[in-house]
Amino acid sequence: MAAYKDKIVPVPHVKGITVNRGDGNRVLFVKEAPYDAKVGYTRPKRITIGYVTAEDTKLMYVTDGFKRVFPDKWEQLFGEKVPAVFKYIGMYAITELTNGLIGIKDIMDKAFTVDHANAMMDFTMYSMLFQTNVAEHFTVRMSDQQLYSGTCRSDSYYSELFSNITYEQILDFKVKWAIQCKEDGVEEVWLCIDGSNDDCESTGVTLAEKGHAKSLRNRNIVSFTYAVTEQGKPVTFDVYRGGLVDAKAMKRIISFLKECGIRVKGVILDRGYCDTTALRYLQEEELAYVIMVKGNPMGYTKIVEDYGNKIKLNVDYLIEETTLFGVQEKVQLFEKYNHEDYLTLFYDFKNGGERIAALLNNLYGEIKRCRNLLKNGVIPVFGPKYKNILKLSDDKKDVKIVNEKLQESIDEKGLYSIVTSKEMDPKEVHRLYQCRNSSETEYMIVKTQLGYGKVRVRVTKSVHSKFTIGFIAACVRYELQTAAKAVSRTTTEVIFEMSRLYMTKIGESYVVMQGIAGRQLAILKALDSSESFLKDIAKEENDRVAGRTPTPRHRKPGPNHKKVVNIEEDDKDTTSEKKATKPKKKKKSDVTQKKRGVKPGTKRENTNKDGTPRKKPGVPKGTKRSQLNKDGTPRKKPGPKPKSEQTVS
Repeated sequence: MAAYKDKIVPVPHVKGITVNRGDGNRVLFVKEAPYDAKVGYTRPKRITIGYVTAEDTKLMYVTDGFKRVFPDKWEQLFGEKVPAVFKYIGMYAITELTNGLIGIKDIMDKAFTVDHANAMMDFTMYSMLFQTNVAEHFTVRMSDQQLYSGTCRSDSYYSELFSNITYEQILDFKVKWAIQCKEDGVEEVWLCIDGSNDDCESTGVTLAEKGHAKSLRNRNIVSFTYAVTEQGKPVTFDVYRGGLVDAKAMKRIISFLKECGIRVKGVILDRGYCDTTALRYLQEEELAYVIMVKGNPMGYTKIVEDYGNKIKLNVDYLIEETTLFGVQEKVQLFEKYNHEDYLTLFYDFKNGGERIAALLNNLYGEIKRCRNLLKNGVIPVFGPKYKNILKLSDDKKDVKIVNEKLQESIDEKGLYSIVTSKEMDPKEVHRLYQCRNSSETEYMIVKTQLGYGKVRVRVTKSVHSKFTIGFIAACVRYELQTAAKAVSRTTTEVIFEMSRLYMTKIGESYVVMQGIAGRQLAILKALDSSESFLKDIAKEENDRVAGRTPTPRHRKPGPNHKKVVNIEEDDKDTTSEKKATKPKKKKKSDVTQKKRGVKPGTKRENTNKDGTPRKKPGVPKGTKRSQLNKDGTPRKKPGPKPKSEQTVS
């Protein structure tokens, strides 16, 4: 590929760029790296974007490949506007299809204005595709993607956008989304609520303050809470100051959902909420709860003394269809809280065995370390986990195990307890708490798969804005997760497969690549679409480039086909009574409407309404046609031509 000798630019510091020193110092860019199942690894497809200069290895002569890959950079450097030759459309396609299912982009348009909603959705795609929320790399990484905004925004634009989005707009979005969830079936739910926090060293963020940092560092933190249904559907979120206790944050979430018309039947909470403050609030609100017990409170100690060894591998306490053993007692959990709850003690022998093995292996390693120190004349200091289990011999020349303490540590492995507000079978308690895995999954996605594990802004408004985009990305990923299950793939695999789809510019128009893989077609089908949708995206971009206003796509009419089912209603063995529901009003489409016109079999009268004879339509019987047309020319008879006029082919 020929280079422009008069155009010299710095070699871009972008992921996917390499310099081939053995082939003319070519600068290569990996435009895609499809996985080859036959060989078991990816086969990168590269394009030459330049040649390193002989004088300076940090500079290069650009080629047409640079123009195609980085059109915005070309325009910025040389003042020549160049439309991209190819654009990846997979991420745009799945976010548009998601909007067709849940209407989240339509809600964003109303809450944030269309222009800001477009930019926020572009950043959502960026977070899902590259698992980061760093705006600095947005321009480079999204330059070849089909975007809602049409053009790739700069990092300075996003910095300004995050600080300009108001609290009122975010609240409006949260209300509209909660109402949309209610319309899609989230009316009565068990709610999985969990909180976390991010370290924040910025002095401009007023929410940052000292609290229980997850990183275990002495830093200011910003806390946030996500609420999801038992199936994992994100319903709402909250961002608040780091020092606010979890119980008060939970109260804000539940009160907000009540205002939006969503009834919370109960909450499923992690051990971080197991304290007297949270329990008092839940009892005052008459909310059912299922909470993992933290530490060794009075009630837990009592039930372990009574049943800890009794239930271990005892089939009388086996929970059917599980490898767990359990028993339930009504006890006072906390010494300073005079209230009795139902406490279920579980023994997981599989988990317990693994933890015992890990304890012993680590213990042997600690003994070996300490003995090596003694050989060198150094008195060892035991680690905090082993200071009660290990001791020095009387002559301080060896390390001994304290058998009683080791036995206590072994006995407690595999035991855990869950407190509930109502009496339940241990199997039901276990089933309910397993639903909390959905909130754990959402937190993992937000913090690792979307890159929101750190606060990288300097003003308070930007914190709210960024977590809003993180929540939007989590909502989109939830729908993709549902589609991924339908094709037996993970959500990350779905994003990777679809992100490889692209359209190429031929002449003045974009055309979608041919030969779409069966895996990609299956994903489109799971999202209630087909290959023709990709062609619609190409047409939309062609209309935009030509100056025509493309037709916007909105949520499909009618309720979401993936309605949320309450876990209590889904369980046939439940003993709880179902509330009578009001009969739904019939839609217009359900009501039989009379068709216009005359019914089949109706005979017309021989006279009109004014009494005159009714003429039958058509030509009266026996009428002979004239030999001439209206213009006087001879009329040709219908039918085949005479043999004399027929031509032989």
